[in-house]
Parts: sequence; C-alpha cells; structure tokens
Amino acid sequence: MKCFSLLSTRSALSAPLTLVDYYSAHTLPLLSQPPLRRFLTRHIYVYGRQCLFSTRAIREKPIRVIFFGSDQFSMACLDELVTYKRHAQDAFDVDLHVAVRKPKRAGRNLKQLREVPLAALARDYSLPLHAAEETEDFKNLQALGFDLAVAVSYGKLIPSSFIQSTTFGGINVHPSFLPRHSGPAPIQWAIYHNDPTTGVTIQTLHPHSFDKGRILRNSDPVRIYDTDSYETLLSRLCVAASNLLRDFFKTLVEKVHEPEDFWTAFKPVLERKYTYSHAPKIDPDMRRVRWHADTADRVDAAFRAFGGPLWTFARVASQRKGRVEDKLRRVLLYGVSIHELGDPGHPDPDLEEDVPPGFVKFESNDESMIVQTLRGKVRVESAKIEGRQKKLKATDLVYPIFMSDKD
Repeated sequence: MKCFSLLSTRSALSAPLTLVDYYSAHTLPLLSQPPLRRFLTRHIYVYGRQCLFSTRAIREKPIRVIFFGSDQFSMACLDELVTYKRHAQDAFDVDLHVAVRKPKRAGRNLKQLREVPLAALARDYSLPLHAAEETEDFKNLQALGFDLAVAVSYGKLIPSSFIQSTTFGGINVHPSFLPRHSGPAPIQWAIYHNDPTTGVTIQTLHPHSFDKGRILRNSDPVRIYDTDSYETLLSRLCVAASNLLRDFFKTLVEKVHEPEDFWTAFKPVLERKYTYSHAPKIDPDMRRVRWHADTADRVDAAFRAFGGPLWTFARVASQRKGRVEDKLRRVLLYGVSIHELGDPGHPDPDLEEDVPPGFVKFESNDESMIVQTLRGKVRVESAKIEGRQKKLKATDLVYPIFMSDKD
C-alpha cells in the first residue's frame, strides 16, 4: 500500500496524517501527470483544511547521481554527501554512484598501478564504482540512466553526449570564485597572487570547455592568510565545498521533480563579481627562482603555493681525479620564507644592502642561509645539490651566489 504523508498548516493537524487505501489507489495514477502534480504539491484539502503535500509522496524512485572525482577535494565532497544521506535517511532520497579514471602506471620502471584516492573511499562506503576513461566507458554509464552528473576535480572533460543523456544535466564544484582562476590549479594561483579571499563555485557542466558553465551557487568567502600553504587553504575550501554541495542536494531533492524545475530551483548567477583569469597546471619550471626578477614576497608565495622544493642554479665545486672542478648544478631549496630584519631567532648575518640578487650568506649552523632577491631577502632552511643526499654547505659553492639561469 502506498500512502501519502500530509503536514497540516494548522496546529489541530500538526501530526502527520495518512490517507486510506482508496485515495492511494485512485489518485496515484493522476499524480503522474505534471500539471496536476504541481498543483497538488502546492494545495490539497483534507477534511476542509489546507495541508502541504509531502514531496516524498511524489518521488517514486531516488535521484540517481554519478559522482566523478579523484583527489582530496572530491573525497571531502563525497564524504559529506554520504554522511548526510545516512543522517537524513529517507529524506535524502539519492542513489550515489562513483566514477573514477582508470589506474595509471607509476613508480620505478612503471611497475605499479596507482589508482586515485577517491576509489578507495567509494569502496569503504560500499558505493557502486565505475571506470570512466574511454568513450566506451561513458556509453556503459549512459545505459544505466543517471539523473545528474557531479564532477569534482575529475581532470577530464565529460562528453556532451553523456551530459545530455541525464535528466538534469551535470554540475561541477570548483575551488575558486569563477571566472577568476579558471583551470586545474585555482588554489595554488590564489595563494601565488596574494588574493585576500577565495571560495567555491557550483557551475553547470559545459559540453565542450572547462569552467565555462552557468554559475549556480557561490560559497561564502574563504580568507587567505599570509602563512597559508596549499594544504592549509585546501582544508578550509574542502569544508566550504562540502557544505555548499550538501545544501545544493537538499534543494534538489526537495524542489526538483521535472527537468524544467531545475532552473526554477537553481537560477544562474548573472552578476559577475570577478574577472576572468587562468590557473594553469603547475609546471616544474614555475618552481624556479629568478633572483633578478623575483621579490622576497614572490619567492615566499611561490614556495607556499607550489610546494617545495624550489630550485635554482649554482656553481658547485666537485672533485674528480684529485682535481677540483667547477660545475653548474641545480640546487633544491627547502623551507623558504621571508627574512625579517631583526628576527631574534634568525639574526641577519651581516648581508649588505648593495649585494647582487642571488647573493648567499650562510648562517652559523652552515645549513640555513639568507639570500638576496630583487627586493628583500628570503631565508632558506636547507638546500641540496640535485642528485646528492647531503645538505649544501658553504664550501660546496665556488661563488657565494645563486644564479637564475645557466648563463
């Protein structure tokens, strides 16, 4: 027997009511007609009193969702959806599936198959897990008949044919206020450009381009601190994204029953508060320090945003057959930060103001050093010559200077 729960707008009918079998048997076929269904969701009279019709009475099957993801950011979003589903139970009528890209070979001689972290989380939650890499994979997913596609840090453009096959289309959760920092590395570039705040955007999936969809929701601003690294800012954006996506799904379940209801519940944000900027994938060359062009603030921001180590060039002394040779080698820099004059923990080692950019002065421990930039100084906790295990010492350098280029 299918029954319909009613909630009265008057205190006399504050307790849930249940209609009898006759009403269920004779009215259920009529509810499949969209005009009558929309009317009944707004007004229905029982014993002469106006009541609100429960949305659970209308939905005959759960919303089937396919969640595309890969990394920690997508794991946080999926974890929030599963947690909320378990807490809300029947009120959150969503059938979650997970799709990931196929494992890739990694490690020495490419002997290991490494899968994305989201796959393990899906197994822990006993969610249906699918591979989505090739065209045939998406055809198989299309045959399952999903209502909504959700892409969070998936790293691959989802085919337009699959998006069109879903009932409500697709959405993407992006860790920036679009269109600013469109691209695969928005968190890193927000730190590098010293943005005061950032946030999370939910947009529709564009069939042909990344980050070109309609903006549906924005989170509250997330402050970026001067000491933030990629990891610390990511952790706060994970919280903002999880809350934003959970609220999106609550609205979806409560208000969207037909495809045309989607744009009523989620009106696109027409006002663009941010200008477009591109956040490209982090290239190893972006970690190189160009002492004649970079300021101390810029070097510090690069280390916090792109992760260590940064690198540069130096003339290194090496012994060969009893002779000392001068070789240009790449040097890796660890623990880079702005050097503040008068810091009692790390006093200035008499570094003159008129020294050229790249000039190195080792501290008393002969491991950490102060380096002159175009404007200001940075402190480097330790450095290594690429290919060597030992830390760089003052005696390893032929000249006490780091070089921006090989010349």
